[in-house]
Amino acid sequence: MEKIVIFIIIFTMIMILISTYRDVKKDQNKELIKNMNVYAEKEKIKQQKSEVLGQKQKTRKGGKKKRTRLYHI
Repeated sequence: MEKIVIFIIIFTMIMILISTYRDVKKDQNKELIKNMNVYAEKEKIKQQKSEVLGQKQKTRKGGKKKRTRLYHI
């Protein structure tokens, strides 16, 4: 009789843990989908801004002086 009661208690605890894990996973999935949607909206807005403002300026790496090394013979 004791073994059956212990088994039922352990089984109940396991079922509670499994249901809690599923709820946590669902919450994480919802959060991930929400974050992906927010990121997609930000990217869409960023692309629209670049179209409105025109082309972005390229970073110029020119203007740096090249070094010439002189070696004594």
